[in-house]
Amino acid sequence: MFFQVKSERAPVKPETIFQVGDFEITNAMISGLLVLAIITAVSIKIFRNIKLKPGKFQAVAESLTEAFIGLVEQISGSRKFALDVLPLIGALFVYIGLSNLLGLVPILSEITYNKTILFRTHTSDFNLTFGLALAMVILIQLVSIKNSGVFGHIGKYIKIKEIWYGFKQGISPGIISLIDFAIGLLDIVSEVAKVISLSLRLFGNMYAGGVLTAILFGIFAFALPLPWLFMSLLSAVVQAMVFGSLIAAFYSGVSEIETKN
Repeated sequence: MFFQVKSERAPVKPETIFQVGDFEITNAMISGLLVLAIITAVSIKIFRNIKLKPGKFQAVAESLTEAFIGLVEQISGSRKFALDVLPLIGALFVYIGLSNLLGLVPILSEITYNKTILFRTHTSDFNLTFGLALAMVILIQLVSIKNSGVFGHIGKYIKIKEIWYGFKQGISPGIISLIDFAIGLLDIVSEVAKVISLSLRLFGNMYAGGVLTAILFGIFAFALPLPWLFMSLLSAVVQAMVFGSLIAAFYSGVSEIETKN
């Protein structure tokens, strides 16, 4: 007979803890602020204790940084690009990874305020994942505009000039140019799909993981939850790597001029 523990499944929508005027402060926001506070504190500690002969903590941080640079270099094929985007992609990885892991700390799920759980896994809030995905896709579009110019960027999607040149060469090239025009319009849809795909992948995995953990703890206190927690730990890290890797791949796709230098 296995012991059971009481465990509540989190609703899809984050719960409001208190309000500042008409602005609602949710438990997901509070978790996000906690993650930012942890990252800031650790960053300050690392910055203030940098030494030529690193200690154990600095050595681990440097090893993880070098491993992450290697990962981005494999994706883009350029170490220069990997070093250039490290602040952005690295910050995404650390923030998302820590947000995912925070939901696995048992004691945090027991802290309540007015009978409402005070801390909720930040990445199980679709508002966050959608906002991150949208911001990254917009940034990638801005990088493309910087590298190709406004008209060059628009020309990747709306290929009017190619139709003109195509039909000037003949019927067959003209038909091919029309196909290219249609493909360009589909690329616009694919950019929108990136936002939906990135946000739903992260949100879906983290929210579903939280629900399954709650269900398992409600049935088996120790037999199954322990292995499941290890799997959740692995999933939390993998999801952060997937999100960061995809952003690095999309970013490198619009930075061809820089990565070839």
